[in-house]
Amino acid sequence: MKTMVGIFAVMFVAQAALAAPHGIYPTKQFASKARAEAAIPDDEPAAGQGNLLYYGGQVIAHAKVYAVMWGPNVKASTSSAVGGFFKAVTNSTHFDFLGQYNTVGIKAQDGRDGTNQEIGRGSFGGLYTITPKNTSNKLMDADIQAELEAQIAAGNLPKNDDDALYMTYFPPGVSITIEGMTSCQAFCAYHEGFTSKTQGNIFYGVMPDLGGACSFGCGFQTNPFDSVSIISAHELIEAVTDPFPTPGNQPAFPQAWNTTDGSEIGDVCAFTQNRLTTGTSTTYLVQGEWDNSKSACTTNSWSSP
Repeated sequence: MKTMVGIFAVMFVAQAALAAPHGIYPTKQFASKARAEAAIPDDEPAAGQGNLLYYGGQVIAHAKVYAVMWGPNVKASTSSAVGGFFKAVTNSTHFDFLGQYNTVGIKAQDGRDGTNQEIGRGSFGGLYTITPKNTSNKLMDADIQAELEAQIAAGNLPKNDDDALYMTYFPPGVSITIEGMTSCQAFCAYHEGFTSKTQGNIFYGVMPDLGGACSFGCGFQTNPFDSVSIISAHELIEAVTDPFPTPGNQPAFPQAWNTTDGSEIGDVCAFTQNRLTTGTSTTYLVQGEWDNSKSACTTNSWSSP
């Protein structure tokens, strides 16, 4: 299913995933209330549907992350730090951990052959500031798809392939709506994928600004970039393991790795935190992810050269 990051707009509470895009909820308080009503402790994963299962779709084998700034007014605290973050996380033990979600030699839940892909470390392909043709402050997800497609076709963004992932950041004051839900009100971020008639598969993440109306529910860390890195990691890892999310709680092809109710690798571990430390002692906060080998959320301190 599609999840959104709200503070972990990630459809994370029992029943919460029913019709949301793949992202994360805007407030922990909102999720905690839903969990309380479902008698789920806050330190336990939601919706006890067990490990992630494979539904036959492709994964992103060696993610090439492009950080896309939607115009020149994305906050400097994001644009100045996000490159270092993606360079570190894609070349880290956090990505080594994802090897358990390879699709080599396995069959999907419906019996179809897997895509025979191995997930390995990725790379950061650079930061790009685009000049959107669509200057509206109220965007639909279809508007973002059309803009990315046009920017790629015009050569303003690198050519896409099945490893490319366009993590897109927006300036303050821009609201985004997908499947009837609007940023800050219902989610903090999400990831998606679509097949362009001219450009092939395009995978992307949508990260609205976390200040202003989003500051209470989504900008939950004292250091603003900590909120950005946690939410970005959530969407990044989910995109790698399920680049073609679909709405609803009955996962099926072309989805890749989901629980039986459509939650993704980050959804069931929302509100958990891990640390990623580089060889220069820079530390980033990331979200915990579901570890099939342990049937639990990761508690690791990841490392990058």
